[in-house]
Amino acid sequence: MFLQRRLVLPLVFTTLSATACFAKSTQETATPALSAPAPEIFAPGEISGPANDGAPTFSPDGNTLFFTRTTAQWTVIVESHVESHKVNGHWSHPVVAPFSGEWPDSSPAMSPDGSYLVFQSTRPKVPLTDATRPKPGEPIPGIVSNLWRVDRVGAGWSEPKRLPDAVNVVGQSIWKPSIAADGTIYLTAIDKKGSKRLYSSAYKDGAYQDAQPLAFSDGTTMDVDPEIAPDGSFLVFVSAGRMPGNTKDHLFVVLKKGEGWGPVTPIRYAGDEKPYSFSTDDEPRLGPDHRTLYFSSDRVVPVHFPRTHEQAQKDLERLDLWDNSNANVWFIPLSPWLKTEL
Repeated sequence: MFLQRRLVLPLVFTTLSATACFAKSTQETATPALSAPAPEIFAPGEISGPANDGAPTFSPDGNTLFFTRTTAQWTVIVESHVESHKVNGHWSHPVVAPFSGEWPDSSPAMSPDGSYLVFQSTRPKVPLTDATRPKPGEPIPGIVSNLWRVDRVGAGWSEPKRLPDAVNVVGQSIWKPSIAADGTIYLTAIDKKGSKRLYSSAYKDGAYQDAQPLAFSDGTTMDVDPEIAPDGSFLVFVSAGRMPGNTKDHLFVVLKKGEGWGPVTPIRYAGDEKPYSFSTDDEPRLGPDHRTLYFSSDRVVPVHFPRTHEQAQKDLERLDLWDNSNANVWFIPLSPWLKTEL
């Protein structure tokens, strides 16, 4: 999960200083890994930059994106504006999203129709008023990691509104949403013992139903960061507990099978073969075509020695631009894991 891997921002239940617990698991995946081409860096120097950058969520037309940009101490959601989106094939300079910045926000998820956006925020469950706002340096009451929603209003956005307890499971820390076309929200829930599990909250008759755990995610395999296909036919997620002897975050995919789910398959790509899987890959997002997978990773471009002075200068320029071992956005085609089933 992007924040917990990249930041010195802890799991939050009642204060910003609560500490997360991490468990270990050795559960095997059900099917062997498939191979794919090596991922490509996305928009180096524009979206992937010197900070830690989370995978973007796209507007339906692909002309606007929102993503998380972080330092070691704070995080904010940024966007590239529609009106200045692609100039000569380049993304515009990201700016803070109008609904973000007051509190630590992350993991924006656009609805498939683009009418609203759900994001994680570490803020008071009940908005502060002048009477309840503490003085600088005083503890902030009621801090919790929950999901919030903003609706598209003309060219802007509504004020953030916390989703109901049916989605924000009481007593758990809620992270990284994803939205299906039918309104179902998929999410990560972390309990006070540090157990991580994937849930979904269906949207029926104008209301969210109580979130239910996904059958393949039992809380022992450190599953986080779900990304659902708009039609619900497959789900990509992240786990740190499904490969024996490997506790780094890796990508997995599971296909819908009837009313349930099929076997979990690891997404391994060229340059990430066992036992050389040094990178941490998380926060998967689907592109506008729903077949390109974007994800955040601390992987770097391999450097081979001996090298020429000219190559060393090129490597330095790339380091200054983005390739500095922080999290950047990469993308790969998802078709090798879907073509036989969809």
